[in-house]
Amino acid sequence: MQSILQHRRIRRKIQQQFVTNHEKPSDVWTHEGRYDYHEGEIHSYPREPADDWAAERRREHGHRTFISGPSLQPRHTARSHLGREGDIEGSEMDPEISTDPHTINAEETLGNTADIMVTGVERPWPADHATDSETDVESVKRNKVIIVTFEGDCDTMDPHNWTLTRRMFTTILTSLTGFVIFWSSAIDATAYTTTKKVYGTTPVIQALPTAVFLMGTGLGAVVTGPISEVLGRNPVYIPTMIGFMLFDMGAGLSKTVAQRIVCRGLAGFFGSAPAILAAASLVDVWSRIERVYTFPIFAIILFTGPLVAPIPGAFAVNAHSVSWRWVDWMTIILAGIVLIPVVLFLPETYSPVLLYWKAKELRRLTGDDRYRSPLEFRKATFTHRLRASLYRPFQLFVTEPIILIHAFYLSLLFMILYAFIAGYVSIYELANGFSPTSTAIAFLGIEVGVLLSALVIPVSMWLLRREIYRSRGRGQQRPDPEISLYMAMFGAPFVPISLFWMGWTARIEISYWSPLVASVFFGFGTICLFVSGYQYVADAFEAYAASALSSLQLLRLVCAGGMRIAAEPMYKKLGNGWSLTLLGGISFLCFCLSLICFTGRGIKSVRIVGMHAGMRAEVCVHGGMEAMEIVWAFKYGDECRYPS
Repeated sequence: MQSILQHRRIRRKIQQQFVTNHEKPSDVWTHEGRYDYHEGEIHSYPREPADDWAAERRREHGHRTFISGPSLQPRHTARSHLGREGDIEGSEMDPEISTDPHTINAEETLGNTADIMVTGVERPWPADHATDSETDVESVKRNKVIIVTFEGDCDTMDPHNWTLTRRMFTTILTSLTGFVIFWSSAIDATAYTTTKKVYGTTPVIQALPTAVFLMGTGLGAVVTGPISEVLGRNPVYIPTMIGFMLFDMGAGLSKTVAQRIVCRGLAGFFGSAPAILAAASLVDVWSRIERVYTFPIFAIILFTGPLVAPIPGAFAVNAHSVSWRWVDWMTIILAGIVLIPVVLFLPETYSPVLLYWKAKELRRLTGDDRYRSPLEFRKATFTHRLRASLYRPFQLFVTEPIILIHAFYLSLLFMILYAFIAGYVSIYELANGFSPTSTAIAFLGIEVGVLLSALVIPVSMWLLRREIYRSRGRGQQRPDPEISLYMAMFGAPFVPISLFWMGWTARIEISYWSPLVASVFFGFGTICLFVSGYQYVADAFEAYAASALSSLQLLRLVCAGGMRIAAEPMYKKLGNGWSLTLLGGISFLCFCLSLICFTGRGIKSVRIVGMHAGMRAEVCVHGGMEAMEIVWAFKYGDECRYPS
């Protein structure tokens, strides 16, 4: 619904611009300075240093290229110090559209800072026109491609320029979709005892529905995430949420354990989209420095799902007045409650798709087919682009060391998390004599730690700002992405400490408050590690955040599903103490990985600051022909102020 309304608003804006007939600008501002086009030549002027408030904000937040007319003030943004280079896929670009390019700025991101593409790029001349005598200005003009882009802070179509209320609403709503999916991964486990009797199976077989659900969520991410980078977020959100609800309904109606396993696996496959796109949508609407605040909000909402789900699940399973199948019905009801506002109110957030809509309306209104969005500036069919998008997560996983390292790192973390959750029955019911409902309530100890992690955010923000100023002082345009790992440095030591603590105090002769307090530290450390890992990768692969994060989700959830099967036999074989000691040792490895990523020289030597070489391209201003022009795709809003 919101996508339709957005499309209509874009049409109205372009019609308004067409009627007022805004002129094209004469210059382009970047963070390096001003580039002036005059008589077929580009003249550059460095930006003069300034000490006012706006200059201080620019030094702290960075800059984004934008267009200026006769009088546009240099503006700042918080999302350009990512150390990225342009990321249009070079393999898909028309090889004929390049001779000797003159780069104005190629260090921004297609997905969220596509407004670097503000220039006319000349089309290749047909063979019968490629003569030295060709001087017709109109012919030259018609052999240009006008790259449609955003118009800076005045352009409300850019998701980064939406109001704070709208962006926060989008963040919470998309996070709630992830909440529902991970709620479903935990509430199913509360019915193990009952389903074992109903289906007459072994404990290992009864763990399969949850394990297959997690594996399906991981496998589905490598399909749904890349598709969203071709079609947009909303065309993927809504159908997959509906598919998740239908297959979860099938699990609730299943007559055999095999039917339940298959339906839960397919529910996980469709549920992968909300789980992965929630994080990608954050990258769409928030800048680099703003994500220091918003990523923890997303993570807290996401982790709350599997931590509170066992409570209503345990009450439903142990209540005599309702069926155990209410663990599925509650999930479907909750998903439906979230789906309604998603359908009605969730806007499209993926910038390349918004620019495609804008370019299409410009072509329709003007009859000029030169207007092209960055997504269309490729010699590729839709099928080819879709195939390339589906291939991208695997390419990133194999070719980018930072993806491989963080995938391994988060896989260990989620294996520990789900093995730890699976051990609550052994820790509290068997060792401390808790009832099933009391054991479910004990999960709130982890939730308290998750909420307490918010206290680290102001400290992380202070450290981030300090590093930005230091990097500017060293003449470095962008700080190293390792600054995203500050939360991991705070939280990583608490995970092994809490596991060792809980493992050797979960005894009948020791108060149950001791393992409960340990679980608080576990929740705190886990959320800090998760936020740091996700934010690090999202910052490095901003335009392709969905593909990069789906690479992480593939390995971590498949491993978590496998660990869910092995957890119960492990606790029976090793006991609480040695099982949690084993997990504590693995978590210590996670801490070491965080330390290596943060301070190690070896990882910095392989750390990427852009996409893989096969996925790189620069957006250029074509020089060498008199017809080169700087293009103003359209300017909207009279509130823009132009400097004299």
